[in-house]
Amino acid sequence: MWLKRALLNQKEYQSFTWWESFMAGHISLGPVTIFGENAMHWAVNIRTKRWGYICFRLPLRCFGRWWPLYFYISPNATPWASTFCIPKSYKDR
Repeated sequence: MWLKRALLNQKEYQSFTWWESFMAGHISLGPVTIFGENAMHWAVNIRTKRWGYICFRLPLRCFGRWWPLYFYISPNATPWASTFCIPKSYKDR
């Protein structure tokens, strides 16, 4: 659906620009999910059988500013349940 709208240059929300409309959601390719310019701030989640989820943020500007980078491994893709987290303060939020 997302790819079809992108190829046909159709915007989901008419008030958004093309970039906001197509990159405000997420794209899933098998076990990899890339979140766009939304509340996840350009994040990537990779689902694995061994470690659960490997989650990190891409070093891109979002909403006109830089957001702190993180990297964590978690059984349920949440930082509070992570078994490994950089920075440590991200787990305590």
